[in-house]
Amino acid sequence: MDCSSTSSLHILMWSIKIIGDIVALLGNGFISVVQGHQWLQKRKILPCDFLLINLSTSRFVMQLSSFVGHILYFTSTERCLSSYKNVYGTIIWTFMNLASLWSATWLSVFYCVKVANFTNCLFIWLKPRINKLVPRLLGMSIVISSIFCVPSVIEYLGQLRGSNLTVILPVNVSQNEPYNKHLFHLQLTYTSINVCISIIASTLLLASLWKHTRNLKKSGLGSKDVSTQVHMNVIIVVLSYIFFYLVFLTALIIGVTNVFKSHSPESSIIEILAISFPSTHCIILILTNPKLKELAARILNIR
Repeated sequence: MDCSSTSSLHILMWSIKIIGDIVALLGNGFISVVQGHQWLQKRKILPCDFLLINLSTSRFVMQLSSFVGHILYFTSTERCLSSYKNVYGTIIWTFMNLASLWSATWLSVFYCVKVANFTNCLFIWLKPRINKLVPRLLGMSIVISSIFCVPSVIEYLGQLRGSNLTVILPVNVSQNEPYNKHLFHLQLTYTSINVCISIIASTLLLASLWKHTRNLKKSGLGSKDVSTQVHMNVIIVVLSYIFFYLVFLTALIIGVTNVFKSHSPESSIIEILAISFPSTHCIILILTNPKLKELAARILNIR
């Protein structure tokens, strides 16, 4: 490494990225283990817990790959690092990212249908059917998205066999990597679709909550109503998801447009913004889920 790579700013950026990976690994791993253990015990699972398992597991695999890449950056040769990132950028990150995005999106839709109270015929039809629809919608979304990505992955891997391309992290796409860039354009498209669906679901949920809160104030109950607190917890989850989702989308757009050079301080900031999505959102999911929150507090010995 040159002198700039050993600077305090460089060390700070890498420290933040590694801490973000560790937080995401611990948080998502905790959710996966807890929900998976209860699934095995009860032999059945609620749709929202099913979505949480898929979301946390896919994010765990993504962050594990990122963490291994960061460790290899300091411990391995450039050839070994480049070879690992080829697989990481085109296979692991691509398909795990698709699974996590669709899991989070359908989770927000599930909350919206379950919590929102509208007299619209579509909502009335969805409410009793959403439990069965969610696993099917998730499976169809991941399969269809993966099918569209497979040709680009195969074509890109074919290019790697015939040349010595150096692949960097997914949020920083080099101009000399057309097939990698095309693949990330597909990722950007799916991310944008997920953001739009989530924003629509969140807006409807907010409108329903505002109407519910207004009715409670008129009746004199206000914040004393327990269901209001439950709704607020759901809103916190969804709004935080939307915020960090938009941050992730912004980081992905900047990475695809190749605004900053690889390994520059600006590109490191973009990577940190991308990492903030899975790491922060998993913490909020734990804090707003009574079951997960209680178990986490017990493990950490916090009252």
